[in-house]
Amino acid sequence: MAINVSELSKQQAPLFSHPLATIYLTASLVMLPALLFGAMANGTDSIFHARWMQYFSHQFWSGELYPRWLMGLNDGSGSPAFFIYPPFSQYVTALLHPLFPSPQLAAVLLGVSMWFAMVASGIACFHWLRRVLPARQSAAVVGAMAYMLAPYHLYIDVYQRGAVAEAWAFVWPPLTLLLIHRGDHASPARLALLSITIAGLLITHAPSSLILLPAYCLYALLLDWHDRHLVRCASLLAGSLLACLLAGWYLGPALTHTHYINTAALFGGRNQSTNWLIGGGAWPDPVIERDIYIAVALQFGIGLIAGAVALWEAKRGERGMAVLALLFSVIPLVMMTVVSRPLWQLGLPINQLQFPWRFTVLLSLGGALATALLSARRAPSTLKLVLVPLVFLAGNAVIYWFPASYDFAPSAAASPVDIDGSRWDAPEYQLAPRVAVEGIFADANARILTGSGRLRVTEWRPRSLSIDVDVKQASMIAIRQFDYPGWSARPTLVKGKPYLQVLAPAGQYTIRLALTETLPERMGRLASITGAIVAAGLLALRWFLPSRKTM
Repeated sequence: MAINVSELSKQQAPLFSHPLATIYLTASLVMLPALLFGAMANGTDSIFHARWMQYFSHQFWSGELYPRWLMGLNDGSGSPAFFIYPPFSQYVTALLHPLFPSPQLAAVLLGVSMWFAMVASGIACFHWLRRVLPARQSAAVVGAMAYMLAPYHLYIDVYQRGAVAEAWAFVWPPLTLLLIHRGDHASPARLALLSITIAGLLITHAPSSLILLPAYCLYALLLDWHDRHLVRCASLLAGSLLACLLAGWYLGPALTHTHYINTAALFGGRNQSTNWLIGGGAWPDPVIERDIYIAVALQFGIGLIAGAVALWEAKRGERGMAVLALLFSVIPLVMMTVVSRPLWQLGLPINQLQFPWRFTVLLSLGGALATALLSARRAPSTLKLVLVPLVFLAGNAVIYWFPASYDFAPSAAASPVDIDGSRWDAPEYQLAPRVAVEGIFADANARILTGSGRLRVTEWRPRSLSIDVDVKQASMIAIRQFDYPGWSARPTLVKGKPYLQVLAPAGQYTIRLALTETLPERMGRLASITGAIVAAGLLALRWFLPSRKTM
């Protein structure tokens, strides 16, 4: 379904004659505080992303293809963060890390990563909307700018929260919607690309998939209803299954290891989803409450008005996209407000979102679509076309209090090491209380708890440790790494302790410890390899099938 605007003037306002340049310029301007002043150091989650990228990058460049256990975190006790957390954004910063190797440049590196994410999300949205509105490039550019400048996307995810993975997640939905929109007939290559974009979302920010996969189904159903077939719905189902295979290396451990971490810190207490509903009681964090209220009100208001006007002006047979834009605006608002509390109390998978306001990603898509549809019906005046992006930019400035509330000088928070010298991960990835490990090891990575003798660490690599011991009697050896399923040792590893402990018999020998690959890791890797082979085969058919038709 494409909107027919051929009768409108195709004259392009000068600002939109080079759409990619406009997107690059917009992204660069709004990311200047992060690129030049390290403003992302002030994000509430930036400190954890900064630490992750330092240790993830170090282990990656040391030859570990998929660093899951970050052994330097938690004051050297190790962290299982990437058994659970999606890794895509970390691979981006790992590839950029050689250009910004110093921990003091961590905030700038995060800013560079976010600049790439902002540009990629704008380009992806432009190509999606260009498919919806093939005759109006300017409208597609305006919609892409609205998507990039949506306050939840720009201010809250990038600057206020420093939610690197969630900001990168904005790249994938427009690409998936583009492929669904083009899928009016079966195509193996398109199915492969569809699976790649869905898998990309899964390995970037898996919670967003709980929001976006139903939205993809709604989009495909609407287009198939218009075309009187179910090709897109069938392709989406097949693509989603293939995407799960492709993302298997991540999904396998992520779905099975959650109960090994501190889930009470992840989903309980202040992080219970019902604590963050709009219109409910006071939120645990009044600052994010204020910012979310402003962002949602602005994005919903513009999406609702633009979508309603576009629906009013649309011709018969062209109203489907306007209806969808309105649904993408109304449904997220309902899910974010106290009206939906009974749904959140049912214990459904959506509780894994933690925060209902994450539905604003769908609100951002709806606003971009509604803005583009409305712009397609307006005269191509630059001022009229950029009105919505300017309003969004002003909204960002209002909740940013630019620059009064922020010190743009790179701060100690940008370093993966705290001022006091500790290196602790997010609470959910702390496998024991700090008091259980602090002070036990001092400057050593291993020590004798009971007994007497000497020991020397000869290997200290992620998931592989070796310690030479010379003890006169049976001794208990403590090693500075949290105990976690998969650790094994020769001789006997004592289980159930906050950190690794080995019961060492008398003698002179080497203790070897390894965090062996778990069954979910092996099965997940096999699934990813299988999925990659299938996707590659489907892509190869793009060249093979036409050659057969000419025979």
